[in-house]
Amino acid sequence: MTRLIDQGTIRAMSKDSYRPIVLIEIETPSFPIRLVSNMQDVVFGGNTYTSGVIGGISDIAETTDLNDAQISIILSGVDPAIKAAVVAPDFINSPITVRIQFFDEQWVTSGDGLIYFVGSAASQNIASGNSSEITISCKSKIATLSRPRSERYSDQEQQAQYPGDLGMQYATELASRLIVWPAKEWFKENE
Repeated sequence: MTRLIDQGTIRAMSKDSYRPIVLIEIETPSFPIRLVSNMQDVVFGGNTYTSGVIGGISDIAETTDLNDAQISIILSGVDPAIKAAVVAPDFINSPITVRIQFFDEQWVTSGDGLIYFVGSAASQNIASGNSSEITISCKSKIATLSRPRSERYSDQEQQAQYPGDLGMQYATELASRLIVWPAKEWFKENE
């Protein structure tokens, strides 16, 4: 897949003084969860990313065709507020972005970084015991495109979404009719 990389990121990747850090942003309905892979909180894009929670991220298999990439994010030693947001019933389908950003020794960033994954939460698994872990399974945007749609082009569906709208009242009647389009000669004769 072709990716555009900005000049600031290319400069940072070419210097030894910059180090790659993984940033994860999960937009839950409760509040945004922002996590960083190192042991110090960092600020990126005006937002603070909390350290020490990311336990691992699975690889993404890239192919040339459009398939739905999936990753797993493991969180360990999770704050109770984050755990409550992740176990909430409305957590599924929360947007998730995983980015690789480059920082120098003074924690100054250069460029926009590299987008590793963009998708949404598919499921979560919580393991409690001596050490509690939350594994979040994520699906890419392609997975939502291949999801079957439950909506139909019918008057009942239109009335459910827009009560009183009569735009689809004849949809079932038109579906069974044979519609014959005139040939291009008809348009020339009737100009």
